[in-house]
Amino acid sequence: MKLFSKDDDAYLAWLTDNSAGYVINVRAVHATEYVVLHSAKCSLISRTSNPPGAFTGRGYRKVCVPRAGDLADAAIRLGRPDGSFSKHCQICQPSK
Repeated sequence: MKLFSKDDDAYLAWLTDNSAGYVINVRAVHATEYVVLHSAKCSLISRTSNPPGAFTGRGYRKVCVPRAGDLADAAIRLGRPDGSFSKHCQICQPSK
């Protein structure tokens, strides 16, 4: 599990190196009701045409997980005791 905050370059590099992984989008201010699961290939969380800071700045952080087997543990660490996510992205439709 890798947390990216205010570092879009490192985050985008992680996506390139872990295209089969997962990204959990969370707010910069901790909020357990917003823990959204995406595939690392999802266009919503990887468009390089976005302005600097769009991914890991401006109120959002990204928690990146290379393997599906680690997703429940990541969700628990993010304050979701049952290991669930508040939402699965409807665009990329990630599956465990």
